[in-house]
Parts: sequence; structure tokens; C-alpha cells
Amino acid sequence: MTKQGILVSGILLAAATTAQADVTVTTQTTGKMIIDVSGEGVTLFKGRHQRTDNTIRGKSQTLIIDIDGRRFVDLDARKKSATVTTLDSIAEQLQKVGAGTLDAKLTKTAATKTIAGHGCTVHDISVSLPFSPTGNPGDGMDLTMTLAGTVCLATDVPGLADYQTFYRAAADSGFIFGDPRGAKSPTGAAQAKAYAALTRKMAEAGMALESNVNINAGGSGPMAGMMAKLAKGNIVTTVTKIEAGDIPAASFEIPSDYKVKTAK
Repeated sequence: MTKQGILVSGILLAAATTAQADVTVTTQTTGKMIIDVSGEGVTLFKGRHQRTDNTIRGKSQTLIIDIDGRRFVDLDARKKSATVTTLDSIAEQLQKVGAGTLDAKLTKTAATKTIAGHGCTVHDISVSLPFSPTGNPGDGMDLTMTLAGTVCLATDVPGLADYQTFYRAAADSGFIFGDPRGAKSPTGAAQAKAYAALTRKMAEAGMALESNVNINAGGSGPMAGMMAKLAKGNIVTTVTKIEAGDIPAASFEIPSDYKVKTAK
């Protein structure tokens, strides 16, 4: 899966249990968000660390989020290399893209499902974020990024304590969830901010065992139509397995034989 797919696999998950435990969640995703994000993902949670390994068309990609280190680590096993992107290096783009107040809503319905052997309750989801594609709000090109759809949240599955610990800390630190390079474009930054807000809402309520999210952007400016096409997407993610159990700390570290570079 693409690193943008890592965003989705990491975002559209949540779990529940009274005990603190490392958790591994396997998902299947189809759809696109600027680029194709279809494929299988395995996401590991341990304290304030997350690692997602995705595969699409036989190509594997790994992204580690290190909250305490305020960094994203992209591992390339084939090249034995690691690319480190600091959160601070994308903070300015994330800050200036917003042209208005972000609004995220999660509404519980009466519908229920059983997915991966666990029961869940369907919720309607909606997120809107006014933003400026140029980074200059008020220049006649402002758009609104919208996410809408459904998510089925479970509150009796392995790993909620550790999962929620990670996402609360990530949200408090201003993290996004996916390839940080995508956030360097205005549209990518708006999507990342909207998904981060949605993730916090869902993580507070349970684990998203299944989600269907439509992404759109609209506005009245001269570039609205073109930008809306770039932003448009649909993501369907389904959890296929949840496992609680100790995960070695080394899983979240850069292997000693990897070459390390820092992204600009």
C-alpha cells in the first residue's frame, strides 16, 4: 500500500479493553485519496509509538510514528534505508492551510454489525475544513474539504487502552497519520488535518471495524473545480484481525544497518 494508504489504515481503527496491552490490527482497504490506497495493512501500537506495514501490488512500505521523538520514519527494506521527517518540518504547512474552523461530528445510530468476530455500532461521520489551496485565505480561491460516511465502532475488543493512549497523545502533539510529504501540498495538508480530527473522534468512542468515507472539496472560486477533482476520493477500510500481546520495542526502531537521511 502507498504511504498515503498508511494514513487510512492507521486512522480508521479503534479498540477497547480495561487492561493496557500492545495491540496489532490487520485491515483491508480499497479506494483512493489523491492516490490509490488499496491493500492490506498491519498496524502495531505500543505506548506512544505506531508502526504500519502495508502491501500493494507486491510492494511493501513501512511508516513509524514516534510521538516522543516528534518524527515520522519511512523504512525501505529493499534499499535498507530510513527517511526521517520531523513533525516540525510540516507544521507550518498544516497551520497555514486552514482558512476557517474545522468541524468534526460523530453520530451514533441504532444499526449494529459483527465484523472480525466482534460487534460494533454504526455511526454517521462528517468533517468539514475550510482551507486555502494557495495558503492565502480570502484570495477568491478558498475551498471546503469534506469527509462524510459511516463507521462501525466497537467497544469490546482487545487493545483499546493502548490504542487510545497513542491517539490521544498524537492528537495533543499535532500529529497527522500518513506520509508527511503529502501534507506539504495544500490539498494534502487539508486532508491530513481533517482525517486527524476524525481519528480523534473515533478513537474516543471505540474501534472502527469498518468504515466508508467519501472525500470531496468544493468552493466558488475559479480553481474550485480543478481542486475538487484532486481532492475527491472514497476509502473503505475493514478490520480482519485484532490481536493483543507484547510487541518488541525494536519493532519501532530504525535497524542498525539502515542508512538514515532526514527529509527537508
